[in-house]
Amino acid sequence: MTMKFKSPKKKYRASDICVLILFLAPMCATYMNVGIHEATQPFMTLFVFLGLITLFFIAGLFKEFVAYFKGFNKAQELLRIVKRDITVSGSIPQLILSALAFIIAFLNLFFIGSNKGACLIVADLGLLLCLSARISLSERFKRILAFSACLFMIPWYAYVNWYYGFNTIALLYLTFLFMGAVLLEYIKNDYDLIYLRYVQILLVLATFLFTLCYHARFGILTVLVFCLVWLILPWASEKRWASRVLISLFTFGSICFTGLYAMLGSSGFKIKILYKEVLSGRELIWKELWDAFLAQPFTGIGSSYSLKSLFIFEVHNGLFDILAVHGIIVFIIILFLLMTRLWAICKVKYRYYPDRRLAAAGVFALLFASFFENGFITPPYSMIFFALLLLTRD
Repeated sequence: MTMKFKSPKKKYRASDICVLILFLAPMCATYMNVGIHEATQPFMTLFVFLGLITLFFIAGLFKEFVAYFKGFNKAQELLRIVKRDITVSGSIPQLILSALAFIIAFLNLFFIGSNKGACLIVADLGLLLCLSARISLSERFKRILAFSACLFMIPWYAYVNWYYGFNTIALLYLTFLFMGAVLLEYIKNDYDLIYLRYVQILLVLATFLFTLCYHARFGILTVLVFCLVWLILPWASEKRWASRVLISLFTFGSICFTGLYAMLGSSGFKIKILYKEVLSGRELIWKELWDAFLAQPFTGIGSSYSLKSLFIFEVHNGLFDILAVHGIIVFIIILFLLMTRLWAICKVKYRYYPDRRLAAAGVFALLFASFFENGFITPPYSMIFFALLLLTRD
């Protein structure tokens, strides 16, 4: 039995504001100034964790959590309830799974003597996947959230910035695309401005151009994937097999991609695109990480592992980071939570919800971008991912 708890209206308004702060604070810290970005980056996962815990309480979910277990004294009855509700998107058992993943990740890092702070990434990801299935933003705050992301467009479209890594810049322009397209859809529907569809097309072309100018090849591909997913979503959402294929491609496909890429590097394959080799060094990192992970697959290698192929520890793939650093058990739990959330997204009839269709396309596109960068598992991109998940809800 899944028990529902209705929070007072003012608590939902508080949760809206909390989501906005969680979204804007990491964005400002990252993209307002490179010095601020470097100073705050080590603390962002902790900030997000504390923010998500706060959101858990002010949205009334803790009371729901307590109410869920109230009256169940028999272990057999509790197991029956968990078994029945475990596949329900955003259910209390999934919050328990999220907590379990965090505990296992912490213990793994403790046993192998690695940096304990890495387990906060697991906690953040588990919490945002569960909370995004429980929290609904008001229609007004959906528009405010989308608009807040677009405020950064003014300086970043006006000036060329050479102080950030090109891939970091590309992820920002992709954020402009995802959130900007949703905002334009809101305005188009609210005021019946059909011609704004052409502005949305211009936004896609501008994002493609800017990522091209910064030689961010994964950004170019992500723009194309965003458009492709937007096109096929109405069709895929009406066919279970198509939804399953789509979800598998963006989850299992990410892990398979690292293995295939590493194998391609071993074959001596060479070709240049935009003045750079297609194999830009990630094949060496991923091969080394696969070898290290297979030596200890249950505990993972931890985040203190010293890479021989790179001067810092950087996995450059979101889901592979979870697998390699935290081990296969934590990975399976996180993958289950992610696929459950994606499955819920794919059940929406997108022919009738154009704004949610764009947000869902952004979710899958950000997952694709995470084939090449840690992306959706680390702030500020984890909060962009969280915002897009919330915008897919009614």
